[in-house]
Amino acid sequence: MLLATLLLALAASLDGLGVGLSYGLRKIKLPWLSLGLIALVSTAVSVLAMAGGHLVARIFNPVLAGRLGAVILLTLGLTIIFEAYLKKDEPRVKGATLLKLRLPRLGLVIQILKEPCRADQDFSGSISSQEALTLGLALALDALGIGFGAAAAGFSLFLTPVFIGCCQLLLVQAGLVLGRRWQPEKAGWRGAALPGLILIAIGVWRW
Repeated sequence: MLLATLLLALAASLDGLGVGLSYGLRKIKLPWLSLGLIALVSTAVSVLAMAGGHLVARIFNPVLAGRLGAVILLTLGLTIIFEAYLKKDEPRVKGATLLKLRLPRLGLVIQILKEPCRADQDFSGSISSQEALTLGLALALDALGIGFGAAAAGFSLFLTPVFIGCCQLLLVQAGLVLGRRWQPEKAGWRGAALPGLILIAIGVWRW
């Protein structure tokens, strides 16, 4: 169960890696306080989503609720893969890197990944605490469906949000480090499909 929870948290947080890479390549700083706020927002939103999922699980038969959660995870996984495949032939934006790693449901996240300076609203070259809250919310909202489905499927209401927050922090930081030291090649649609494959595997396992 711990392994499944970790994989779920990674799937919910992989877009943070793409954001970190994009910021790192442009030498935009993300202080530890801002990183912590991003992780905190991700954790809080995950708690809210999972609370809703647990409510559904209490209303319905436990077996039915578990199946519903598995279906939600499977559907999200297939949607991510489908979106990644549809975007595989899109022309790359000049100066953009690893755009395919993000989950493209929120316009704000897309804007940040294509032009990271958009998150740096005061053009200071560093993401402030206030800007980090906006970024953290944009990243966390992408995991709403995952958190809801995970709760309905029986994942821990305590461990799962904590894992998601920690993974978000670690992956954004890892992206920053890699972006400063490494010029990445085109990730391709298969890289964008990875979170979807993880969610499908978890959904099948929870079925």
